[in-house]
Amino acid sequence: MDQLLLDILENERPYAWIYQFFIMAIVSMIPFAPIPVLAAFIASNHAFFPGFAINMLGTTLGSFLLFLFSKSVLRHAARNYVTKKKHLSKYLALIEKNGFLAVLLGRIIPIVPSAGINLIAGISNVGVGAFITATLLGKLPVILAYSLAGHQIAAGNWGTVLIVALYVLILFLIGGKLKRKWSN
Repeated sequence: MDQLLLDILENERPYAWIYQFFIMAIVSMIPFAPIPVLAAFIASNHAFFPGFAINMLGTTLGSFLLFLFSKSVLRHAARNYVTKKKHLSKYLALIEKNGFLAVLLGRIIPIVPSAGINLIAGISNVGVGAFITATLLGKLPVILAYSLAGHQIAAGNWGTVLIVALYVLILFLIGGKLKRKWSN
């Protein structure tokens, strides 16, 4: 089983890109999943644009499916959980006030894990169109960075990898600072 998964991820099976796409969709629904590592690994096994497309479209599909699941099935239970957590309830209030902007910023600056954004947006009044648009725009720079890093690792361009890593680190530091601000 491990070898099959590795063959699929390393693009050694026919139509491996389809499997990789669905793996990204599934993994993006799991809180704290290693999406950066998986996205970089997938991108390292393709030309840049196909790797980026697999990562971007797979994570967006997973986000959308979790959003719909939250909106239709988990709405009541998730709302009860979120209102008990101070920083999550503040994020819910922000989403209720301006859903598009809150989802967009949450995607660009990692304040809440991606799966958390999907769940919180699902229990809020955010519309499907606003969610998808904000998700696509917000994921674009981060998934682009992960894909570029993976592609550059495969090419041995460590200078570019370092720049991308610094960019992602800065985003996480800003996200951590915002999260601490919201938690107080």
